[in-house]
Amino acid sequence: MRMALIASGSATLALLLVGCMETTSSPDVTGSSSACPSDLGGNECEYYQDGYRLGANDASMNMSMAYERHEGYDSTFEPYFARGYNAGWSANQ
Repeated sequence: MRMALIASGSATLALLLVGCMETTSSPDVTGSSSACPSDLGGNECEYYQDGYRLGANDASMNMSMAYERHEGYDSTFEPYFARGYNAGWSANQ
């Protein structure tokens, strides 16, 4: 009987943990709308796509267009991040 309780407890714990997993999703930006402009390549393109994804997400949550609220990008690539963010936000209004 004790074994059954342990197994049951594990299943319950597993179900509880599944409920704690992050379930938010971002708009799908894998399509051509988030494709990098032809003048961007490498890291510039990646920062553009990150910005686009976050801009699209902010717009879908009715937030103002302000890429500065997001941190974690290298300031060297800020213009590319901002460009992508603005494009993603505008495309999802």
